[in-house]
Amino acid sequence: MRDKQCNKWLSAVVFLLAFVALSANTNVQSHAANKPGPSKNYSGSQLDFTLPFHLVDGYLFIDGQVNGKKGKFMFDTGTPFAFFLNHHFVPLAKDKYLSQGYAASGQLIVLHTQNRAVSIKLADQIQLDGLKSLPHSNFDFIQDNVEDKFLGMVGHDFNKNYLFIINYDKQTIDFHAYDQTGKALSDYVEKDKIIVTLPFIATGDGKMPELDFFIGNEKIAGFFDTGNLGSLTLTQDMKTRLENEGHISVEEKNQLFESHKPALFCTIRKLRFENQALEDIHNVQLEIGKENKIGMGYQFLKNYVSVWDYKNKTITLMKQ
Repeated sequence: MRDKQCNKWLSAVVFLLAFVALSANTNVQSHAANKPGPSKNYSGSQLDFTLPFHLVDGYLFIDGQVNGKKGKFMFDTGTPFAFFLNHHFVPLAKDKYLSQGYAASGQLIVLHTQNRAVSIKLADQIQLDGLKSLPHSNFDFIQDNVEDKFLGMVGHDFNKNYLFIINYDKQTIDFHAYDQTGKALSDYVEKDKIIVTLPFIATGDGKMPELDFFIGNEKIAGFFDTGNLGSLTLTQDMKTRLENEGHISVEEKNQLFESHKPALFCTIRKLRFENQALEDIHNVQLEIGKENKIGMGYQFLKNYVSVWDYKNKTITLMKQ
């Protein structure tokens, strides 16, 4: 079995994208003319379609093709671009330099685009041709250790055009384009299966749903991201309070993803949104920091069918 370090490396991708988004006064600004073009509507001609996915260590991978080369895309709601390609697997020209940064695990990641258009296919369901200015970089560290046919990521600029429904049990994502006149959430879900609808604020150029939760009586900021396995950052004082109240239990164990380096993991109990109790979350990586924040990733989302509606800024949680 390969030594999979995907947790840290895919977290490194999130770091990189934050770098790209936040460095407007440095590299990105100085190369503003080389930034990807304006947001495109990727709805195409299909208003409703379903993409099956493979669950790999909690991450969602979709079969696809880039310029006819077959592989797998990671479905990552935290990626701002529609497609962020891996030129180590798919030959792409470095015609225009965008920016660069370092992954959390130390790799230099440089973003380019090519002048020639790219064609993309998703799970034999969606065919997109003539795509220009798609960012790409060298993701050999993911390709070599996580998915050897790693095409890149499908991100926010693609999925924001749809109401989409993630079902971890069936391993499917159902997409419903917003340009269907008169369609609403009630047309796609069974009312008696709804547990709670969560209104969110969209941060990070609109890609990151954020809202407040409670652990016991302690308020904590939360965010949703399919590229996150489940994370919790607490101040030392908050960690002590939640442990004393019995709302978290913490253990130290070795990470498979970081050369067996010891780390803290926890179980979160008494989680709720307003008055709605939510499922306990297990095996969440805990870090001590200067803020209190919870990442609602795989360890939380796998308990529900989740309906993501960026147009109306809600995530609805339903029974499996």
